[in-house]
Amino acid sequence: MEEVNKKSAGILKGAILGGGVALVIVALIAVGVFFFLNKQGEPTPAGSTEGQVDNPQAALRITVITKKDCPDCWDVNLFLNALRQNNIKEEGLETVYVDDAATQSLIDKYKITKVPTVLIAGELDKNPTLASAWPVLGEVIDGVFVFRDILPPYIDLTTGEVRGKFSLTYLVDQSCQECYNYQDHLLALNNLGMNPIDSQTIDVASDEGKQLVEKYDITLAPTIILTGDLSVYNYLSQVWSSVGQVTEDGTYIFTKLEEMGTHKDLATGEIVKVEIPVESAAAPVVTQ
Repeated sequence: MEEVNKKSAGILKGAILGGGVALVIVALIAVGVFFFLNKQGEPTPAGSTEGQVDNPQAALRITVITKKDCPDCWDVNLFLNALRQNNIKEEGLETVYVDDAATQSLIDKYKITKVPTVLIAGELDKNPTLASAWPVLGEVIDGVFVFRDILPPYIDLTTGEVRGKFSLTYLVDQSCQECYNYQDHLLALNNLGMNPIDSQTIDVASDEGKQLVEKYDITLAPTIILTGDLSVYNYLSQVWSSVGQVTEDGTYIFTKLEEMGTHKDLATGEIVKVEIPVESAAAPVVTQ
């Protein structure tokens, strides 16, 4: 499992640094949301047919527990679509809502504290790949799998609050025409299943930009600043130290600009030119 975690961290770092759209599901697999393990203990991406010969079809009944008025909540279909690619026979799909009185018994019985979530019943042990995945993704109670490792944003049923909302600030230098496309960071966040509730672009030369540079001792631009309820993104905090910093007030600041491309040193005014080959990054070259 330790080796799997190391590989997961590597994939996540690649996603943070702006991997392509194909990394969307891969990154989610890496953090455990769709982490199906084959019998060798290696991660098997959703959609892979490898190992299915040894995985007999499992008949499963699926119940989604959610709330009607949470447009910002994570999309349960991401999990369900990955599940369906692991040789299952879907014998039923039901969606119930936390506001319904009948649903409360399920919430109490299975100790559900976050929604949307998923309950799965049926032949849980028939498919070895899925049988190995259940304890990674949640727990089995009285023959029913309860999905615990859900993605933010979600509703905390204890408080009724939506957890995982955050804002994105692009801190840029509009005078740097050569600098990398800072909006690539949004794609990178999306690769991790993260979608800001709002975003803004601030120039370092503006009063607000100067305040941010001074407050967080920012020396390079463009970069991004994330603020909000980020502590619930466990996988983000696990790898952010390799690409940025987390300030005392919980703000996430991206600092690994040499991995993104050409950028500007705010202290010297120099443009740091970086060529990014397909496989590896070249050493930065400083020019006036």
